[in-house]
Amino acid sequence: MAKYVLEEMLRVRNFRKEVAEKNLKQAQKLLEEAKGNVTSAEKTLQEFRVFMEKESDRLYKKIIMQKVKKGSVDELHYAIRVLKNKLITHEQNLESAKENLTKAEKNLEEKREKLKEANKNVEKIESHRLEWIKEAAKEEELVLDKELEEFAKSKVRPE
Repeated sequence: MAKYVLEEMLRVRNFRKEVAEKNLKQAQKLLEEAKGNVTSAEKTLQEFRVFMEKESDRLYKKIIMQKVKKGSVDELHYAIRVLKNKLITHEQNLESAKENLTKAEKNLEEKREKLKEANKNVEKIESHRLEWIKEAAKEEELVLDKELEEFAKSKVRPE
C-alpha cells in the first residue's frame, strides 16, 4: 500500500499534541504551587496577626501606669508602626499570591483549550487517514481484480 499522503502533517500534529500535554502538566504543577503559596501566605499572615497582637499588648503593658519619658513613648509608637508595616507587607504578599493563583488558573484553562484543539486536529487527520486507507484498499483490490481478469482472459484465448 502507498504511503499516506498526509503522514508528515499527522506527525506534526501528534508532536503538537504531545507539547500541549506537557504544557498542561506544567500548568497544573504551577497551579498547585500557586495554591501552596496562597495557603502559606495566609498562614504567615494569620500567625503574624497573633504575634502583633501579643507584641502590642506587651509593649503597652511595659509603659502603662508608669512614669515614662517622651522618648519611650516615641519608641513605642515607632515599634507599633514597624509592626503595622510588617502586617501590610504580609497582606500584600497574600494579595500577590492570590493574583498569581488567578493567573495560574487562567493559564491552566488556556493550556486545556490548546490541548483540546490539538486533540481535535489529530482526530481530523486520523479520521481522514482511516478513510484514505479504506479507499486505498478498495483501489488496490480493483487493480488486483483487473489484473486477475486480464490474466484470466489471456489464459482463455486460444492461440
